Amino acid sequence: PRVPCSPLPARRVRSREFFAPGLWGAGSVAANMAQMQVLGRHDVPVSSPTFGPSGDLFTISASGDIFRYTGSMDYDNEFQAEAWGNSAGQPQGLQFDSQGVAFVCDAAHQAIFRIMCLKTEDGLQRQEIEPYVREYEQSQLLGPNSLCLSRQTGMLYFTDSGPFGETSLQNPRGSVFAISPSTQLLIPLCLNTLAYPCGVALSPDEKNIYVAETAMNRILRFTQYPPQVFHCSVFHQMAGRFGPTALCVSSSGDIYVAHFDFADNTPMGRIVVMNSEGEVTQHISVPGPEITGLCLTPDERYLIVAERSTTSLYRTQLMQ
Repeated sequence: PRVPCSPLPARRVRSREFFAPGLWGAGSVAANMAQMQVLGRHDVPVSSPTFGPSGDLFTISASGDIFRYTGSMDYDNEFQAEAWGNSAGQPQGLQFDSQGVAFVCDAAHQAIFRIMCLKTEDGLQRQEIEPYVREYEQSQLLGPNSLCLSRQTGMLYFTDSGPFGETSLQNPRGSVFAISPSTQLLIPLCLNTLAYPCGVALSPDEKNIYVAETAMNRILRFTQYPPQVFHCSVFHQMAGRFGPTALCVSSSGDIYVAHFDFADNTPMGRIVVMNSEGEVTQHISVPGPEITGLCLTPDERYLIVAERSTTSLYRTQLMQ
């Protein structure tokens, strides 16, 4: 169906700076001071920050809006936020392909949608939305959570966890799937066995898939050997806090993990940085513990962080 876009007026958001002490784990080389800057505050929480093919930053909100931000990461401390599209549901994960098509995990519709925003001949913006996947072997998905795209093969990997709390230690029915772009077949990597699988990310060579299993407080790794045959193991067992919710991986193989907890338990958030061997090399603190999304800027100079309790989007400059 074709749904007209009704974008909100662009809002200018002035950046503000926080200085948060870095938290370093055993074996770290030094302590750091991580400069955390507010890119924007919203009326409702935003999550799943990601960059589109044109270099614009996007997030999704609990109200269904997909926001686009414009402004220079380096020189401009004011950013425009506007509604780019809407999933008309409860979106949780967002990614763009190389053509600018958005793939959205929506818990309310228990589906992944493809969304395109096009301009008509009269200059108006029109949204086209269609379901991409809803079921596996005639069974409805629980509710896709997060996704990532292979730039080499076009494969789409996603976690299926259902709404928060639906899959848990008492009810571990979450899954990880892959979708082949050529056949559109849904391939289960791990079926109905996980306790709230959340963030998902690829290694730089795309041979490994990392998954945050939130309720087990651990990171899983799916290794391909041979290609398209996946073997799963525990990559890193975390401790403390509630569990990991979001992941992103740098071109050098460093893994950034959002270690989520509830605001009633602690005022500060924590991002754990690991190397490709699963060894913790750094902790970065965030002004809020309910971290729901991470991504790196295209030049990997900054880490973008979405935090629910402050309804804010932050950035921090990374050490080179």
